[in-house]
Amino acid sequence: MKKILKEVFYNVKSKKFVIVNDFLAFLTLTSIAGFILETVEELNNYHNIFFYIEYLTVFFFSIEYLGRIIATEKPLKYIFSFFGIFDLLAIIPTYIGLTNLTFLKGVRIFRILRFLRMMRILKIMRVQKAVITNTEEKLKNSIFRNTVQIYVMLLFSAIIVSGSLIWFVEGYRDVFASIPLAMLWSSKVLLGGIVSDHAQTISGQIITIVTRFVGLILFGLLLTVVGGFIKKIFFGSENIDN
Repeated sequence: MKKILKEVFYNVKSKKFVIVNDFLAFLTLTSIAGFILETVEELNNYHNIFFYIEYLTVFFFSIEYLGRIIATEKPLKYIFSFFGIFDLLAIIPTYIGLTNLTFLKGVRIFRILRFLRMMRILKIMRVQKAVITNTEEKLKNSIFRNTVQIYVMLLFSAIIVSGSLIWFVEGYRDVFASIPLAMLWSSKVLLGGIVSDHAQTISGQIITIVTRFVGLILFGLLLTVVGGFIKKIFFGSENIDN
């Protein structure tokens, strides 16, 4: 069993590895979409669907988490690693939600951190491309594509996480009544737009400041992406080095 799990979770050359990770990526996006949509009041009639999506995805995430622990030679190293911690955070909030500890149910907001699991998918894609790439030209084009993918993923992650957090602390207001509405607000903040609806709580103001800061970082990455694209157009792909 350990040999099979190791091939599934850690052997990037295996077809099983690709299939399983594509499936987990699909589950990650599905669970996040369900979490976001269940905050929309107009969709309350679909509560049961969101319920089944939540517990079905957590079931597979739990199997994955245990499988990775069994497959690795150093379980503690995985458990306390960056991805190991986020894998655990992806399932714990749902189990807490099963209890009657109302004061702990707010921790379910951490379900949104599942989107950071997509960083592993990007890492896997980069490793796979490095394995199959055999020419310098392909490697440079691959680096450029990875930069674009990383920017899009980070921007989308920032919008979702920031929007979810501001919804959690300011959700009593109509402008932040659901995560999709809050994501519109976070998009404006991240992209440097003028926001007419300012946070009223201290926590909301802190989230605004952090979101602005992240927006500046992403703007710097955007300059790199655009600069690489312009180089590719005017000088050819052979001159793209980052």
